[in-house]
Amino acid sequence: MITVDKNIPKPEHGLSIYPFAEMEVGDSFFAEDKTPNQLHNAGASWARTRGLARKWTARTVEGGARIWRAA
Repeated sequence: MITVDKNIPKPEHGLSIYPFAEMEVGDSFFAEDKTPNQLHNAGASWARTRGLARKWTARTVEGGARIWRAA
C-alpha cells in the first residue's frame, strides 16, 4: 500500500551553475567557451522552471559569451 504524506516541502530545482538568481536588470556575466544561444537557453530555462518572467540578451565576446538580464 502507498501512503500519502502531508506537508513535505518540495525540493528546489537543480542549482544553476550560473548566477541568474543574483542578477538584477542590467547585470551581466561572462561564460568562457559558451555561445550566446547556450546562455540564453540556460537563463530562459532557469526562469521558466521558477515561474519567473525574465528577459535575457546574450552576445558573443572574445573567448566566450556574455549574458545580460534585460527585464
